Amino acid sequence: MADVQPLRRRIRQFDDLRSIDDETLRQVAMRVHVVDLAYAFMDDEELLKRLFGAISNGLAHDIKAAIATVKAESERFQSDVAVRTARARVMEIVRETLDADEAR
Repeated sequence: MADVQPLRRRIRQFDDLRSIDDETLRQVAMRVHVVDLAYAFMDDEELLKRLFGAISNGLAHDIKAAIATVKAESERFQSDVAVRTARARVMEIVRETLDADEAR
């Protein structure tokens, strides 16, 4: 039996982003700061690839540059908190985007 629960309720953690469509992923990327996108997606190659496929080449270039900077800086300090914070910001925007889509 198919899950009839609204998608927004099924998105509970960052890994659940695999179940959102590319258009929603694109909308989210347009609303989240590029550095937060870099921190949030840099350790998940599958989602990063989907993100790059859903956004413009210019934004993808900016995220790649931010990832390079973040990785260089992560050698100097622990970035676990930054990753968790960035993923929380992404999830907040995902939920807002899905709420707006479901309201239509």
